[in-house]
Amino acid sequence: MALAARGFVNYTEVEQAIGPEVVHVAYKLNEDWTGDPGIFFRIVLINAASEEGRIGEIAQRISTQVFDESRPQENWGLFPFFNFRSEADQERRPDPLWT
Repeated sequence: MALAARGFVNYTEVEQAIGPEVVHVAYKLNEDWTGDPGIFFRIVLINAASEEGRIGEIAQRISTQVFDESRPQENWGLFPFFNFRSEADQERRPDPLWT
């Protein structure tokens, strides 16, 4: 199935909407494991936000904010997926897909 988004995600607007815990947001359009179109968000958090005991609540809040801000299903027909990592993880294992 071809991926055809009817718009795009404005990185700056999304980053501003989700708060100070976020260092960077990246995304990629791709098919999910069933072959349906999806948007895969990769979100780098400040180290303090990635600590055990905080990451769950912060990841849930950020996922909800990104979802509400971009409305990927309504705007583009894409199911959203969210992945998180800390600044320290990105420094230890640099991955260009996350930048």
